[in-house]
Amino acid sequence: MRLKRHVALVVLAAAALVFAGVAMAGTTGKIVGRVTDAKTGDPLPGVNVIVQGTTLGAATDVDGYYVILRVPPGTYTLVAKMIGYQPQRVENVRVNVDMTTTINFKLQQTVVEVGKAVTVVAQRPIVQMDMTSSLASVQADEISNLPVQEMSDVLELQAGLVKDAFGGIHVRGGRSGEVAYWVDGIQTTDVYNGQLGVEVENSAIQELQVISGTFNAEYGQAMSGIVNIVTKEGSEHFNGEIQTYLGDYVTFDDHTYFVLKPKKMTRDAIYSPDPDSLERINPLSGWNPIYN
Repeated sequence: MRLKRHVALVVLAAAALVFAGVAMAGTTGKIVGRVTDAKTGDPLPGVNVIVQGTTLGAATDVDGYYVILRVPPGTYTLVAKMIGYQPQRVENVRVNVDMTTTINFKLQQTVVEVGKAVTVVAQRPIVQMDMTSSLASVQADEISNLPVQEMSDVLELQAGLVKDAFGGIHVRGGRSGEVAYWVDGIQTTDVYNGQLGVEVENSAIQELQVISGTFNAEYGQAMSGIVNIVTKEGSEHFNGEIQTYLGDYVTFDDHTYFVLKPKKMTRDAIYSPDPDSLERINPLSGWNPIYN
C-alpha cells in the first residue's frame, strides 16, 4: 500500500510539473550573436554584452558566442565592451516574444581604452528564421501611432482577423470562441463566451501577438488562433496619458438636414401646406444664432 501511495504521489508531482510548464505562454525573447575582431575575424572570448538600461547581459564564450535570455519585448540598445577594443553600441534592437534576435559585433582594436564608442543601428532581417507560424506582432510604439481606442481595434487591423457586430474576433473564418487569449503568460479566455476575460488598455500593452496558424504546443484550447499580450513593466519614471473627444451631432448643411416651417401660421398652411408656403430652417437656429 505504501509503495502504491508513493508511486501515485510521484505521478501526480510529475503531472503537476508538466502542466505547469504548459500553462505558461511565452512572455520574453532572446538575444544571441557572436563577437569577432574586425581586422582578423577571430572570435573574442570574455566580451561583456550588456542590454543598456537593464540588468541583463552576458559574456562571450571561447568561440565568441553569447546568449541573453528572458529579455522582455521592446526596443533596446546593446553595448559590447572589452579591454583593448573600442566599445560598440547597436541601437534599435527589437526583441519579440518567443523570438530570437541575432546581433553580431565586430570590435576594432584601440590603444586608448577610453576611446569613443562606435554606434551601429540594427537592421531587422527580411526573413525571421525561427518563425514557424503565421504571426503578426505589434509593439507599444506602433500602437501609440495607430488611430485606435481599444485593444480590439488593434486586432481588427491585423490580416486574417474580422470583428463582428457583437465584438467577437474571428481568425481566418473561425468562430469567435475558437480564439485563446493570453496575458503575461496566463490564459484569460472567458469560459462562458470565449472572449477575453480581462480588459487591457492599449497604453498598458508592451507587445501584442496574433498567431493564426501552427502555434506551439505551449498554447492550448484553441482551434482558430492565439492572441498573446505582454504588458509593460514598471520604470523609474512616472508617465501617463490623457485622451479627449470632441464632436457633435449637428450640421450647418441646411439643404440636407432641415425642418419645413410654414411662412405664415394659418390653418391652411399648417393642415394643407403648399410647397411655396413653406421654408427650410435649421432646428437648432432657435437655440444658437450661429445655425441660422
